[in-house]
Amino acid sequence: MVRSLCIVVALLALMAAGTEARPKLPKKKVIQDLATRWFKARPKTKFERWNHATRDKLLEEARALGPVPEGSREAVIEMLWKVVKKHGPKAKKDEIQTPYGRAWWIRSGSGKKGFLLGLHGGGEGAGSASEATSWKLPGMLGFYPQGIRLIHDTWNSVHGERFILTMIEIAKAQYNVDPDRVFMMGFSMGGNGSMFHAGRNPDLLAGAIPAHGVVTAAGGTKVVLEKDVGELEHGLLPNMRNVAVYFYTGSEDENCEPGTFRKAWTTLQELKKNDRGGYEEIRFTCHEGIKHSQPPGEPGKAYKYIKDKRRNAYPTKIVWEYNEDPWIQAGAEDEGKADRLQKEWMYWLHCKAPRDRMYITVTRSETEKEHVIDLEFTLVFADDFTIYLNEKMYDVKKDVVVRVDGKEVYRGKPQPDFATILESLDSRLDRTLTFDRKIPIPEMD
Repeated sequence: MVRSLCIVVALLALMAAGTEARPKLPKKKVIQDLATRWFKARPKTKFERWNHATRDKLLEEARALGPVPEGSREAVIEMLWKVVKKHGPKAKKDEIQTPYGRAWWIRSGSGKKGFLLGLHGGGEGAGSASEATSWKLPGMLGFYPQGIRLIHDTWNSVHGERFILTMIEIAKAQYNVDPDRVFMMGFSMGGNGSMFHAGRNPDLLAGAIPAHGVVTAAGGTKVVLEKDVGELEHGLLPNMRNVAVYFYTGSEDENCEPGTFRKAWTTLQELKKNDRGGYEEIRFTCHEGIKHSQPPGEPGKAYKYIKDKRRNAYPTKIVWEYNEDPWIQAGAEDEGKADRLQKEWMYWLHCKAPRDRMYITVTRSETEKEHVIDLEFTLVFADDFTIYLNEKMYDVKKDVVVRVDGKEVYRGKPQPDFATILESLDSRLDRTLTFDRKIPIPEMD
């Protein structure tokens, strides 16, 4: 009897100890209070910067909240998202204020099925937002921005990129659009911009339709034949591995001559040939005899191809080539107003110090017992990278093994925590690309 009682007491003690060891979700009021202070302090546009001291203090508070229970990520996101909708980026009268003055767009549609950005054409001193309003997909919210400064390649510029990224965040925070159904499209200069952002920011897009545009290349872009095109701008095409792109041009286009689009297609086909499963969602046509106008059947065929695409948010392989100062570079008119925004995130990978021409491939694979992540890179340090994960990406009961150039640098089960959820949601205001565990890559010998 006494022995039996001792066993029961011991079992109860073990159960109690196990219960105490399991992390608890912070109280809703605590989460909402911290989130309110965070998103009130967070910059409302990409033309502004965080106050680093404020952010560091808030992040320290978030870290102090510690681990969260397995499987609680989506519940935490829901609590945080209510705060984002209240205090996150918003636009009154479809405009924002920037260091360049007022920046505005035309808005149409509901956003029930996604979001599209229609980019107008033009160039130096020319271009109207109304020209791009013909780009439409059923059931989607459309933003048609007016270029802040009408220059050649305005959508690729330091102010164009910051404007586009701000509008995507407003669409998500204010209009609650599906982050996995974001599209970009445009004709002429709008085609340049759509192609640029499909390579620069593919992790934000489900698809792009660049029409009758160009890709920046050495020696200029006024070239008809592919053989006459110089080196295409780096930091774009390899990154398109996991995004749907339907691009086209005309063989007789004299405004945006077809050579660079032709060479881009050849380059993408070569990348595909050497990368099983990569670049599968990219299509291209050079329409014979067509000048600088929509070819017969377009953009209808493009719409049909792209309209049902969803972003591959957690690709099993990421290719990331970096360009720290793409064309068009900042000029005297940008001094003191904006510089090039450095991109630190690519899908589930973060780099705290991206370097020009760095080239990274990261792959995820499963074995019976492990989730294996392999990194290979050039021109960058391993400890600049952090891998972010969530329960949708792998079986969390398995060990995660990280290898750098074949050498194992981590093995274990990363635990979910509140700070990682907040930090990753903050990075792109993206409920899908929000993670609850991370693995910083250690310094290599």
